[in-house]
Amino acid sequence: MKNTHDTNLNTPNMKEGTIKDVYSHIKDHGHAKVSHQYMRNVKNQLRLVFWETTAGCNLECIHCRRLDVSTQLTKDDMTTEESYEFIDALVETGNPILVLSGGEPLFRPDIFDIAKYAVNKGLTVALATNGTLVDEAMAKKIVDAGVSRVSISIDGADAETHDNFRKLKGSFERAIEGFNHLKKLGMSMQINCTIAKHNSHQLHDLYNLALNLSAEAIHIFMLVPVGCGVEIADDQM
Repeated sequence: MKNTHDTNLNTPNMKEGTIKDVYSHIKDHGHAKVSHQYMRNVKNQLRLVFWETTAGCNLECIHCRRLDVSTQLTKDDMTTEESYEFIDALVETGNPILVLSGGEPLFRPDIFDIAKYAVNKGLTVALATNGTLVDEAMAKKIVDAGVSRVSISIDGADAETHDNFRKLKGSFERAIEGFNHLKKLGMSMQINCTIAKHNSHQLHDLYNLALNLSAEAIHIFMLVPVGCGVEIADDQM
């Protein structure tokens, strides 16, 4: 299948090996693509799986881990059927939490079918989004798909800081609106925030923002100089 690639690990196509092998490869190369057969050989080792369901996104964040920003779905994205096969293989490894990420996962018109399929297979499913596409109708679709938690990326305690980092005016306001639409429907919500020099002075304000929004959690990430982040590393780290 198209998501099986040679990786120069212990065996071709990552059909064997340990989670540590994958981690080492990611450290060296920034990513690792593995075969479905490999997934079946890591039973009970996986606790949490972040799945980049698409590289497409409606934002052009200056710290994005991708080198090339794509404003549409890409040819490397799994098809719906391939996504189901991946979930089937994942279920055979145990019962990890599956985080549907991107890019922007809501770019995929089939993302709700994928989420429902995973939930029906017994997986706990979370969604990581920038929140800007979440209106009332979208929020209901997310809830109806059986998603257990949604994380929304907020990279500043105010619109100016966040919007400058996300490169879209109004993205802060839309992210907050999306957060509130989901919260109103009873969704468990968390804030994800990447900390760099531009917003490090706002940690306390970000914490208060999370409290004011009644977020269940705020997860802090440090800027990693990969992808687009390489270009801002000197100024932001």
